[in-house]
Amino acid sequence: MSERAKRKAARVRLKRLAIFLPLAALAPFWLGYFGNAGRTGGIDVPGVILAVSQRLPAGTIEDLPDQRFLAATASIVDSDARAGSVPFVASEAPTAPRPVEAPAGTARSVVPARTVAPARPAKPSAPKPRPRPRPRPKPRPRRRTRTMRMLVTAYCACPKCCGSQSDGITASGRSIYANGSRFVAADTRLLGFNTRLSIPGYYGGAPVSVLDRGGKIKGRRLDVFFLSHERAKRWGARWLNVTIYAK
Repeated sequence: MSERAKRKAARVRLKRLAIFLPLAALAPFWLGYFGNAGRTGGIDVPGVILAVSQRLPAGTIEDLPDQRFLAATASIVDSDARAGSVPFVASEAPTAPRPVEAPAGTARSVVPARTVAPARPAKPSAPKPRPRPRPRPKPRPRRRTRTMRMLVTAYCACPKCCGSQSDGITASGRSIYANGSRFVAADTRLLGFNTRLSIPGYYGGAPVSVLDRGGKIKGRRLDVFFLSHERAKRWGARWLNVTIYAK
């Protein structure tokens, strides 16, 4: 190999060493900071470089192979760090800040501690009101009735039935048109005025009142009223079971 080639190879080695030497020197610092050494403190980088420089063998750096130099450097730094020759910089433990006391004569502002209110017991839910049952309608009291067998005849307001003095006013003082001209004449000693009766065949058996009386109407006899003489004549005389309603 010529001298020129040797010089060129030496320059290449120097360049490589210039790059790898700082990295190798700082490798324990990185490992110590991020590893176990980082928990207690960092490594003094200048001390590591000094230890490495003191451990170099005699001769030129050009003659040392790259791989052996890096391996030797790592082993030297590791052994020195274990032996304690490389100084470690211990990091101070964080201390709690001291409270600053207020000067004398000034009022201290005391912030009251926030008190947590005790949990209130849940209120019992009010019972839902039960729906009241609807009151049943009171049954209507049945009217007391009685049945009587009577002779039922018919009349009208004409002079033939009521005489020449008929004026359209009944013996009770009501007009012949009262209650739709539906009423009967009866013996008031047996059935008084306004007594309600139900006569089969007279206006469908609807209840009618006693509003009149007559000279020939005595005892168990009734006289139903019609507005026309023909209808009264067609009625004739009938024996019927008459229903009498109590007052």
